[in-house]
Amino acid sequence: MQQFTHLLVILGVALVGGLIMNRLHVPGATIIGAMLAVIAFKLMINTPLTLPKHWSFAIQIIVGAAVGMQFSPDMLQQIRHYAIPMLSSALLLILFGGLLAFVFSKFLGIDPDTAFLSTSPGAMTAMAGMATSIDVNLFLVLTFHIVRVILVILLAPTIMRLCHILL
Repeated sequence: MQQFTHLLVILGVALVGGLIMNRLHVPGATIIGAMLAVIAFKLMINTPLTLPKHWSFAIQIIVGAAVGMQFSPDMLQQIRHYAIPMLSSALLLILFGGLLAFVFSKFLGIDPDTAFLSTSPGAMTAMAGMATSIDVNLFLVLTFHIVRVILVILLAPTIMRLCHILL
């Protein structure tokens, strides 16, 4: 029963955070608001508030389904048309992440697997899922990805405006 209560509290705090950020017209309001609200709440209460693994699993299934629902047959056409840029972009991001992982491992003492998952360009939920299935520092991986997601969401509008000016 306590785990169900934790789930309701977490979802309530996330909902309030998402609604507040949405009201403030913050880019990526829903996810960033929910994430920041839950982080702030956990820091304020300074009490362990966790979800059991099967809840996290279920939430990842829901997120995967929500992303999958965005698929359309037109996307296959886009993939065919932009396959080279898509693959190039993904491979370059993975290689750059690998280079950063090497540097962080060599000079900061982060174990190589943790460093690689921390710098990989995957979705936060996917990287967290992978990190829990192998023996790495899950909290460091999540921290890297939380910071990355927040920065991307907050900086993307400015960077896109600069690109429009330069192009």
